[in-house]
Amino acid sequence: MKSLRSLIFSIVFAIVTPGVLFTTNQVWSQPTAVEKLYADLAKLPTDERTKRIEAEARKEGTLTLINTIRGKLGQDHDKIFRTRYPWLKLESSEMGSQDAAERLYAEETAGRHLTDTVGMSVLDLSLILDKTLSAVYPTPATQKLLKQYQKYQDPKNRWTLWYWSEHGIVYNTKLIGPADAPKSWDDVCKPKYKGQISFDPEEIRFLTNLYKMMGDEKLQKWLECVGKNDPIIQRGHTTRLELMLAGDHAICVDQYIYQGMLNKRKKPDTPFGVVWSAPILANGGCNIINKNTPHPYAAALYNDWTLSDESQNYMASVFRGPVTIKHPYMPEDVVLIGEEAPTSLEIIERVSKYWRKAMGPRSY
Repeated sequence: MKSLRSLIFSIVFAIVTPGVLFTTNQVWSQPTAVEKLYADLAKLPTDERTKRIEAEARKEGTLTLINTIRGKLGQDHDKIFRTRYPWLKLESSEMGSQDAAERLYAEETAGRHLTDTVGMSVLDLSLILDKTLSAVYPTPATQKLLKQYQKYQDPKNRWTLWYWSEHGIVYNTKLIGPADAPKSWDDVCKPKYKGQISFDPEEIRFLTNLYKMMGDEKLQKWLECVGKNDPIIQRGHTTRLELMLAGDHAICVDQYIYQGMLNKRKKPDTPFGVVWSAPILANGGCNIINKNTPHPYAAALYNDWTLSDESQNYMASVFRGPVTIKHPYMPEDVVLIGEEAPTSLEIIERVSKYWRKAMGPRSY
């Protein structure tokens, strides 16, 4: 990560191509042919627009994707797309969401328009939006979004929401029963759970969602209370979940719920319970299209396809968060707390400071 950031800054200050110094305002503030094309597509009737995109994507023949849904999950999703459009060569690479943003930034700063589209967390879009790297892409596909997810879609069409992931409170049902489990986020700091609750080290997405839910003053007090309750700090959501299920401790906070639900589907007696009465912290996943994409029609095709029944049904089948169809396991009345847009750097720095002060040096 450090080397990539160093590369980015060296590119910004050192690269000159045919007499042009690439600085943020000189390049990225200008409208692109891609955005004009998308504006024209938006004027077409939906069926005609769809036919135009597919016909022109066939001519382009290639799509370069950075996929931040990694491993088998992302690879199987790519496979479905390749099967659906066998005439389109999909070049897909995997990396973390923040790394993907910095990769696109480095490419564009160097004037190398290599990537067509990037899938990433909405919370990691700050760099992309600050440098106006994302094309404005209005699409009728977003009309499929269910009501509870519409707030995560950008009204300016700079990104397209297509899935979401959740963090919640889960517990080992053999160690504590439903009656004794926490009922709310406030319950997490009760003395009776001392030494029995695990957290990942400092995780900004978790903290900024807590900030939105609790506010500044309450978050500080909550973290202070939790910090005095002898929390278990261990890196890795999956590792913590496995340890909890094995009886190492009773409760996981800031935990992906889907993995436990998958375990329970395979083995119904898995001692896994979810605190549905506490709000679930939601993180939207989106696609952005490079405003200088070399394959604008292929990028549009992929962007719209992720909201298709084919793509959304796949996400539901693996217990991830579809946004156009009913969630595979989550109660409909659950409260979702999430950021509709990237969090400001000032708030990120603030919540990071609160966490480190309350949780100690092992927490980051």
